[in-house]
Amino acid sequence: MVSNSLLLYCGICHRKNALASYTYCSINISCLMRFLSKATSFFALVVILAMGCQTQEDQAEKDHVNVVELTIDGLSISGPDEITPGWTTFRVRNNSEMTHFLLFDKMPDSLDVWDHKNVAAVFQEGMNLINAGDQEAAFATFGKLPAWYQDVVFWGGPGFIAPKSSFELTMFVPEGRFIIECYVKTNGVFHSYTSIEDALGMVHQLDVTGSPSTSTSPVANLEVSISSTEGIQLTGTPEAGEQVFSVEFLDQIVHESFLGHDVQLVRLDGDMTVDELAPWMNYLNPEGLETPAPALFLGGVNEMPAGQTAYFKVNLDSGRYALIAETPNAVGKNMALEFTVE
Repeated sequence: MVSNSLLLYCGICHRKNALASYTYCSINISCLMRFLSKATSFFALVVILAMGCQTQEDQAEKDHVNVVELTIDGLSISGPDEITPGWTTFRVRNNSEMTHFLLFDKMPDSLDVWDHKNVAAVFQEGMNLINAGDQEAAFATFGKLPAWYQDVVFWGGPGFIAPKSSFELTMFVPEGRFIIECYVKTNGVFHSYTSIEDALGMVHQLDVTGSPSTSTSPVANLEVSISSTEGIQLTGTPEAGEQVFSVEFLDQIVHESFLGHDVQLVRLDGDMTVDELAPWMNYLNPEGLETPAPALFLGGVNEMPAGQTAYFKVNLDSGRYALIAETPNAVGKNMALEFTVE
């Protein structure tokens, strides 16, 4: 019999074992196998958890590459002054009491937000004449636009966003300098304009530079195309819940408003129709783009060059909606499309 003083506690099988015996736990094969089995299982679990965490981190990195937060407060736009080029998701929070949009103007080299102010002043002078009933003089005034204005490229941006709401748009942004503007009107005055000499209207300068992002475009379940010949076309059936729209610009032209066509999403409540809404979508009308907006806008894509595609994400409830362009005679150009979500 072995004395108690020669017994040790085994940390593997949790039994006391005799040192003098050839079956004590330190060399017991079955005990060792149990240990290896536990160790292997533990190691495998650690590896699986690590892989899972890495996968989540990789996915998070992919989902959040080049995410840019933009905020609207009153008549001001806040956000970064510089970002990198590539596919970028713009998340906009409209804290104001008015509907706004954010059009990206890609400026010619060396021009900045103060040069843009001169353009806003010409448009406001013309708008004042339209409001006074003198269209002929107004269009003559638009001839004062600087020569470089024809080289501005309108590069999309988040569309019309209702007050106190948020919106998410993803688009490819090239290198260059952009002026982000909103020219919705209040009392006939464009938000992008101010008469104060050393102040700016509702504009924000953004420089896009550096190494391009490796992020890619989202996947859409609804496809929209727009062109000057076919108008707005929708492929897919919108449903209640989260929807991702892609908007492809098959072509782009300069319309009577000196701007191209875009795609905006609006909810049509009550008896509202696109025929009633269309005049508001033309800023050349004295009541056009005047606050408050006549309907609930959920976002969209501002005008982009031909061949570009942008994406936006929205949550839809059952009801009537429309995709409509901010352009004169949107209905006559087939750029107003109603649909229903059951």
